[in-house]
Amino acid sequence: MNNYAYTLLGKAYINLTNKCGNACTFCVRNTGDGVKSTPLWLDSEPTDERAVLSAFDALDYKSGEVVFCGYGEPTENMAVLVPVARELKRRGYATRLNTNGLGNLVNGRNIAPELKDIDVVSVSLNNCTAEKYLAVTRSRFGLSAFDGVLDFANKCKQAGIDVIFTVVDVIGEKDIANCKKLCDNMGIPLRVRKYVADNYNGAE
Repeated sequence: MNNYAYTLLGKAYINLTNKCGNACTFCVRNTGDGVKSTPLWLDSEPTDERAVLSAFDALDYKSGEVVFCGYGEPTENMAVLVPVARELKRRGYATRLNTNGLGNLVNGRNIAPELKDIDVVSVSLNNCTAEKYLAVTRSRFGLSAFDGVLDFANKCKQAGIDVIFTVVDVIGEKDIANCKKLCDNMGIPLRVRKYVADNYNGAE
């Protein structure tokens, strides 16, 4: 089953890929194959925008924010992300990208200028140092991943995109405080997310 678009808690989401350069200890992929009643593992990934936009249209989602966030890292499929974002923006939707921040490392270039149709980029900071980041994310990019995330966030900010960092509350108050200091120094706000253990099955 290929659910390229789905709704959760009143918002629409775009699911572009299974690929992700991280294997985070708290990821919902560890505890299920989707969210609520929607399976999100893809049998085949979309290769152009038509299948994704058709799935989105079937949601009959009339207004609000559309979030690029599925069971993989959206920037692993830039060839589809970019035209879908462009079309959704043309239709008047607000757009947000939830990302692990590794898009520049994955694609081997600065992708921030290509994200001009994204209103908000939400970057998973995950922790406050390269070593602690790697322990949480088990990134395939090793210790270089953390600096890659910071650089990506800076480049998105320089491109005029609203950027926020997020961490999950499981890392503890001390590390959250250190993340806040790092974010303050970079001039990027931090949002602390609550750990979801049940893949949103208990969510209203």
